Amino acid sequence: MHASGDARQLLDIKLLDMKNRDRLRCIKRLLIFIIIFQFSTEIKSQEYIPLAVEGAQWIVRYDDQYTPPTVDLLWEYFASGDTCIGNKCYIKVFKRDLIPTDESPPFIPDGEYELFGFIRDDSINRKVYAIQSVGWSPCPQNEEFLMYDFSLNIGDTVDFCLIPDFFTYLIDTIYSGNYLGFDTRLYKILDMWEDFYYEGLGSYYGLFEEMFAPFKSTDQKYIYHTFLYYYCRESPCNLIVSVPELHMPSPSFQLSPNPVTDILNIKLNSRTTRGEIRLLNLYGQEVRRLLVMNGISNYQLDLTSLPSGYYIAALINEGVILEREKFVLAD
Repeated sequence: MHASGDARQLLDIKLLDMKNRDRLRCIKRLLIFIIIFQFSTEIKSQEYIPLAVEGAQWIVRYDDQYTPPTVDLLWEYFASGDTCIGNKCYIKVFKRDLIPTDESPPFIPDGEYELFGFIRDDSINRKVYAIQSVGWSPCPQNEEFLMYDFSLNIGDTVDFCLIPDFFTYLIDTIYSGNYLGFDTRLYKILDMWEDFYYEGLGSYYGLFEEMFAPFKSTDQKYIYHTFLYYYCRESPCNLIVSVPELHMPSPSFQLSPNPVTDILNIKLNSRTTRGEIRLLNLYGQEVRRLLVMNGISNYQLDLTSLPSGYYIAALINEGVILEREKFVLAD
């Protein structure tokens, strides 16, 4: 009887010990969660790092699986110049190709700058919004979209249009670090070793580029791959061979007077420009349009029948918005 009682007592002790160990595990997990949460909260409470910065440069590399493992394409984004669209202020983003090379900077331009889009920071809500005017993208064109969301915490779902929607992606880690020589905060996506996006900078894949390279369904090898190659936000960056080329060309057209009361004068800076000028109100509705003729630089528009307020003049060629300028129609 004593042996049976001792065995029962030992069993009770073991069960109690197992329960204690389970409690300890739960406490440890809870403590780890609290530490991660506090660390994440501490990181998120730090001052927001803006992305839309005058003079910032992004160099993006493109690799094709079916070619030798060298640089297939290079291009540059360059942020320069403010503009206001629909009561919101943006920085213009220009793009140009660079001569592909495996050498380190400086790179050689392979073409002129073209207006690619616009970006702005919502610093209070820790988000970046953009408008893309040209090029292919999973995001809508010629309308504002959420570009990056830095308000997310660990465990939140990543949901903006640069993220494809064929999986559910969760934030796994948020931490401060240095990427491409820039001190930033990194947002890592669960189970994806290289899938970061960076506050104040962009993503592992570039700036406007989709954040996941497409894969072949048969062998899971990427078809092509873009990634952010170099980045600089304080001049001189020395990423491009010819420093003077970093200066942006003068605007494609000029508006006068501004504010205007009746007749708007439009002067094109190139006599070979073709396309059309469209006037848009703050709701994006077209209110005037004129055809730009080759060899003619000066135009006038009668605005006396329009209500006073803010308007946008957009120079468009073959459906591509080359440039936008804001003006005020006064009483």
